[in-house]
Amino acid sequence: MNVKEIQSKTILSASKVYNYVINPYVGCQHACHYCYARFMKKFSGYKEPWGRFVDVKVNAADLLQVEIQKKKCARV
Repeated sequence: MNVKEIQSKTILSASKVYNYVINPYVGCQHACHYCYARFMKKFSGYKEPWGRFVDVKVNAADLLQVEIQKKKCARV
């Protein structure tokens, strides 16, 4: 399992289910075949298969504190 700590630029993303979703990491260790996020591998730059890497956004709490003050009040 390849786990990397990263500094991210955002933590809240627009969603079709809710107004926003919180994405504190990219990847996972489960590699579920039905996962909606499997397509993220092509944007990750990893050669490892899905389920073998996780990028942890170590600045997630700080980003969330800033973004909730800038974004319109909505459901997360």
